[in-house]
Amino acid sequence: MSEKNFYFACNLPLQVYWDEDGKDARIVNYMPRKERICELKLSAVIADQSREEFFSEAASYFENLASLMRKAANGSNEVIYYHDQGM
Repeated sequence: MSEKNFYFACNLPLQVYWDEDGKDARIVNYMPRKERICELKLSAVIADQSREEFFSEAASYFENLASLMRKAANGSNEVIYYHDQGM
């Protein structure tokens, strides 16, 4: 498993706060498997991805989570716990 896939398997960035110089950011990071939130530096988790790749991949996990939530809204009793469920 690559470093970037490992990050998204265990984490979901919820909010991003850019430093004044715009070169790095603080991420409010949710860890669903630990039911914990922490703050991380973007530079510590981005690995070899570009900023665009990282945030595009994060968006795909949010889109997956949104799809799971829509299924639940349609009467499904499926438990939705992980943002990468079914990916």
